[in-house]
Amino acid sequence: MTPNAIYPYIIREEYLSYQADALQLVKPLGHSTHVTLVEEMEGVVKSLKAEDLNALNLTPTQAYAKAIENLENLLIDGVIQMQRFAQGPNGRPFILVGGHWGAAACILLPNLPNLAKNSLQTEELCFSIPHREALLIFAKADRVYRDHMRAMIEEMEGNPAKPLTPGLFTFQGDVPVALGE
Repeated sequence: MTPNAIYPYIIREEYLSYQADALQLVKPLGHSTHVTLVEEMEGVVKSLKAEDLNALNLTPTQAYAKAIENLENLLIDGVIQMQRFAQGPNGRPFILVGGHWGAAACILLPNLPNLAKNSLQTEELCFSIPHREALLIFAKADRVYRDHMRAMIEEMEGNPAKPLTPGLFTFQGDVPVALGE
């Protein structure tokens, strides 16, 4: 194992029972989802444990920083795709990040909100992680618009093999937080 194979990974709360050996590496995200660390091996991921980090001489903080850096490199290198759609619900643009098991975890990238704000020309954003291979970013706007986006996301991304949450997120500073509605 190398530090370059470490990535953040989003799991549903019910998977925590399978993470007993790694609970100290799990962080709550919101809407019954959590972030953990995984090792990627030829497209398959394995949860990391404290002893894995010890073997690499990494603290959990260092491992999370390396995982975010590795994830960002996947996006920069085009392994994870990001596409802006000019015409979503109500004629508004949105961004889809996808094509890879790590796409939903891109919600953790601290520079993504600023990039999305510029691309979507809005100051307030919403993020949806319906499953591990999709992150949708759109203007927060009003509840009616968000409901139209939820309906589109359900239609386009519903029924996935690895569902995460229908809940939406926004950002406070550079940290994603669950949007309560």
